[in-house]
Amino acid sequence: MKKNTAILGIDIQNDFTRPTGRLYVPGAENDVWRMYAFMEECGQAIDYVALSLDSHQPIHIANQCYWSDPEGYPPALFTVITAQDVEQGQWRPLFNKDIALDYLIQLEKNKQVCTIWPAHCIAGSSGWALNESLYKALHAWSVLYNRKYELFFKGGHQATEHYSIFKAAVEFPDCEETKFNTKLLNKLNSFDRILVMGEAADFCVINSLVDMVEAEPDIAPRTIVLADCMSWIDPNNMKVMVRFSEIAEQGVRFMTTTEFKATELK
Repeated sequence: MKKNTAILGIDIQNDFTRPTGRLYVPGAENDVWRMYAFMEECGQAIDYVALSLDSHQPIHIANQCYWSDPEGYPPALFTVITAQDVEQGQWRPLFNKDIALDYLIQLEKNKQVCTIWPAHCIAGSSGWALNESLYKALHAWSVLYNRKYELFFKGGHQATEHYSIFKAAVEFPDCEETKFNTKLLNKLNSFDRILVMGEAADFCVINSLVDMVEAEPDIAPRTIVLADCMSWIDPNNMKVMVRFSEIAEQGVRFMTTTEFKATELK
């Protein structure tokens, strides 16, 4: 019997997938070509596509413009800013000053850190747009099979990172966009099989997977991560490797697109 199948595509945007992108993930352009081929070859088996879009404003807590040292200089890219740094005056927030320190404290309680990234995926910019090759594949699939894809936005709040499509790194009680996305989870949970792909494996993909499985453990055995459709910012990130192992123990499977076609589409 045919399995109803959904794709969850994470942040397949120009800034991550093109070598000229602001936060290019090495190898991501090849991931997109494999996504394109997969959509072309297996489109009939795909019933629905959900796509997350990192959608930042120019002012964001992970951008250089948000912080200053005592002399007025911004932090270097990839600096990690801790609550202790702020308490000791090494860095000071220029925006949302009343909540920045509390945010960092909560973030560290959640075993995460505030990293300063190149300003990327600014809403409306060319870097924010879906990779064109993926869009072409989606357009052809949508018309050929009369099916739809949906876009889910994240990262718009100035004062919190938002790696996972399901919730922000720190949720604010008075801000719906930071809270858990039950609409997306319920939609995915209605399918027999969920295929996960996107960028980057060690940030937005893993955080999305962990949040999804923690919220709905029964979804894990129905989830397949297409391992050749994602790349890593840090391929040696042992902490994330452990997290992938943990969700695999919960039932999430990992396979390449070739393996999927050979084993799942018999």
